[in-house]
Amino acid sequence: MSAEENVATKENETMEENVQTEQVGNENQTDSVKESSVVDLLKEEFEKAKQKIVSLEDSFLRERAEFQNYKRRTLADNAKIKGEAVKNFIIKFLNPIDNLERVGSGVNVSDEMKPFLDGVGMILREMNSILEKENVVKVSPVGQPFDPTTMEAIASDESEDVTEETVVEVYQPGYVFTENNESFALRPARVKVARPKF
Repeated sequence: MSAEENVATKENETMEENVQTEQVGNENQTDSVKESSVVDLLKEEFEKAKQKIVSLEDSFLRERAEFQNYKRRTLADNAKIKGEAVKNFIIKFLNPIDNLERVGSGVNVSDEMKPFLDGVGMILREMNSILEKENVVKVSPVGQPFDPTTMEAIASDESEDVTEETVVEVYQPGYVFTENNESFALRPARVKVARPKF
């Protein structure tokens, strides 16, 4: 090979190396561009996933709170329904209980009637104990101040012996139902009230 050919060959080799270096440089640039775009895409996906998690967590907490409120409302509604059912059921028994209490009152009790009246008394005591187990209390407020929420005044008299309206006679006892520290009258006591003289 001649010197000119050697120079030409070296120039060709140098040019080829430069072209290869440029191609490798371009490939490295392309790879780094690809890597940075992949990293950007991954960051974007990560942020979207974080937002989705926050959204789902918020949704979960709202649903949970709503369910807790639903449970609380349902329990309150069920307690109210139960209270009304018990109240309506017990009210139906109050007049028969009053009638059982009247049996034998104002009558001379003979030896023949005594076992019958004792049996009626036992039935009456058993019915009253059932009412007490169901938180129903009989109210016979003689001597107590008049309370219009649990009593109904049938008659009244003026008296110098009292300083406030006071029950002096009970015509029909009242019944109060207590549940969850709340009391309400199933039937008001029908009473005679003494009022102070002015």
